[in-house]
Amino acid sequence: MVDKAALRRKFSKDWKKHYNLSLFKSEKFKRQKCKKCGMNFWATYERDNCGDSACIGSFEFIGKSPTKRKLDFTSVWKKYSKVMSKLGYDPIKRYPVIARWRDDTWFTQASIYCFQPHVVSGEVKPPAKALVMSQPSLRFNDLENVGITGSHYSCHMHLGQHTFVSPKEYKPSKYLSDIFVWLNEGLTIPKDDLIFREDVWAGGGNFGPSIEYFSRGLELGNQVYMQYKETGSGPKELDIKVLDMGAGQERACWFTFGTPTSYEIVFEPVDNIYRKKIGLKLNKKLLDKFALYSGSLNIDEVSDLERAWKDVSKKVGYSPDELKETLLPMKAFYSVLDHSRALLFALADGALPSNSGGGYNLRFILRRALRFIDQYQWNIDLRDLARDHAKSLYTQYPELKLALPEVEKILEVEYDKYKDTKGKSRQVISNFLKKNKKVSEKNLIDLYDTQGILPEEVQAIARESKIKIKISDDFYSKVAEKHTDKKAKSRLSNDEIPNVRETYPLYYDDEFSTEFEAKVLAIIDNRFVVLNETLFYPTSGGQYSDTGTLNGCNVINVEKWGKHIVHEVEDINFKKGQIVVGEIDWNRRIAVMRHHTATHIVNGVVRSILGDHIWQAGSEVTPEKARLDITHYEYLDFDTLQEIERKANKIELADVKVEKSFMSRDKAEKAYGFRLYQGGAVPGSKIRVVNTKGFDVEACGGTHVNSTGEVGFIKVLGSRKIQDGVVRLEFCAGERGVEELQKVEKLLHDASDILRVQPEQLPKTVNRFFTEWKQQRKEIKKLKKSTK
Repeated sequence: MVDKAALRRKFSKDWKKHYNLSLFKSEKFKRQKCKKCGMNFWATYERDNCGDSACIGSFEFIGKSPTKRKLDFTSVWKKYSKVMSKLGYDPIKRYPVIARWRDDTWFTQASIYCFQPHVVSGEVKPPAKALVMSQPSLRFNDLENVGITGSHYSCHMHLGQHTFVSPKEYKPSKYLSDIFVWLNEGLTIPKDDLIFREDVWAGGGNFGPSIEYFSRGLELGNQVYMQYKETGSGPKELDIKVLDMGAGQERACWFTFGTPTSYEIVFEPVDNIYRKKIGLKLNKKLLDKFALYSGSLNIDEVSDLERAWKDVSKKVGYSPDELKETLLPMKAFYSVLDHSRALLFALADGALPSNSGGGYNLRFILRRALRFIDQYQWNIDLRDLARDHAKSLYTQYPELKLALPEVEKILEVEYDKYKDTKGKSRQVISNFLKKNKKVSEKNLIDLYDTQGILPEEVQAIARESKIKIKISDDFYSKVAEKHTDKKAKSRLSNDEIPNVRETYPLYYDDEFSTEFEAKVLAIIDNRFVVLNETLFYPTSGGQYSDTGTLNGCNVINVEKWGKHIVHEVEDINFKKGQIVVGEIDWNRRIAVMRHHTATHIVNGVVRSILGDHIWQAGSEVTPEKARLDITHYEYLDFDTLQEIERKANKIELADVKVEKSFMSRDKAEKAYGFRLYQGGAVPGSKIRVVNTKGFDVEACGGTHVNSTGEVGFIKVLGSRKIQDGVVRLEFCAGERGVEELQKVEKLLHDASDILRVQPEQLPKTVNRFFTEWKQQRKEIKKLKKSTK
């Protein structure tokens, strides 16, 4: 792990190599040292501090922005992209806020996340060597700051400036000069109002110098020059050097207006509409004073928040209670606006609130917003709010408007669940408090995790029983942070395999071949066999492996260990170096192929029926049947299941071509978007794309038939909810589909024989018998009573 403090000292000592950029000389900036924090900075005149509000003591742009140009929120991106495109940067569209191409995080938390790990590592070509973007980014680690510090958001727009080039093409001096043009000419900030502070960045084994830039106490952005990686023998230059500049679009907008908070201008006109609607009046005189010191209430930077409230109160001339009386409703209001905007982006990009994974945080902020609405008795409907956000952001993100019908439906379902939980919570809390007179933070977290009960509800009911409960200042951030990152899937160890070349997968050349010859490269524990090439498909991506024989010996299982395909073989009768004949079980292979292609068909059908929020949450493909887990917010009724079956078989009868090809990741993403990653993140610079022409496209390494007509009849077996937000569908295809259909027909036939009626008369007959049976039971009860 890189020691940032040591790195900062090292880079500072060698500052001429890392920070002596041409801009400073051409614009006459002087290198100085901050007397407050001790960090080095560059300014055009002599000064004591580095320009950070923590060192100045307040924001100095509130009410007195030095800019000549006022830029509203969406105008910032228009101006930024225009200025930077003239300097050689290609503006690109945003990526989804759900980072489906990564296996280590649920959310896109900054613009650089869009290019990690594949572009940054050099595996995949970037959309452009030099680019800019405005990337919506979700972060849930400081929710308590939202609405109070003036600058924090759970969803902010990350203005990115990125380059991905060879060491010879890497030009930090140009990159900083380009940002200076944006600041000086785009935002019209005089150069005397700009300060550049030296720092370092380290993460993921990579590191490099960075330069933060400030004006009048506000950090406007940070350029990271990602140039080195840590190795066992010391630092080494990266083959692909990266510029990672991040700046908040909200901050640029805020700075040009100099308003007390960024929220009132960033959320305009939504802010004004809803403040009038709920009658929220803000004490402007107090806010103007408080805004200068709002950063002092950042929970990430203060150890005693109550002490911080008192300190700020003294500075603005109001008591802590007076300060909170104005600020806490404002915090709640802007939290509702912020959380609803975050939800709009996430739901529009196909996420669902739930009790697990990334959906946990989405439900968390949704219920936090609803709690604020209830607490202050505001007449706010999150569906209306989503519509108004989409309208205000239309010029920059027009796709949000198209997603509104689904977003509104999901918000409606979630509100009903919230009401249901709220109705049951009093009894749950009362029972809990009977057993627990002392309530810890862990208890509060567990109550939310298991019952969806917010801590304030527990606190209110506990107060009735004179039980004191303290909710920590950063409670929401602690809970949300637990569910921000994914745990990378563990991969099988390759240590036990001798150093032999990787196995070539013959099944990609011809999925219909059944016999092959190959050389034995290794035999491990007289059970596991590695060949130079194989037709045997290994268990992967939910698809069961092939079975068959090698030289007549049974192959009972096949797995992928790193770059090698390993065959588990019974009673081996051959040796290393020998040529063997392999034969796969064709009946098993074709059944699995049909079920796998059927899974793609059903996935596409379900999405076409239920909406774009449908994503694959898991799958299993066996010779007997297949299952598909989908993200959905309610049960599937019988009529919906029949519609799925009918449409799936319509695709099967159309005999649509199933194309299978390897594509470079960048070309595949450009052609098909991130819908490719139905089964989760896929490693490598090249990915295999399975395209059911005009219907469904997925990155998939499994075996498939060549057209939907080869799948055969698809029979939906049933559906059930396996966890909150996830529904499981089970189905079978081909011969198995016909078998299941005949099984149902036999049941109908047998029932018809027993009741001696035609199958179409069964419902009427059964209903008549059931009615008569109920009537007879009533008569028997009456007779029993009369004989007593």
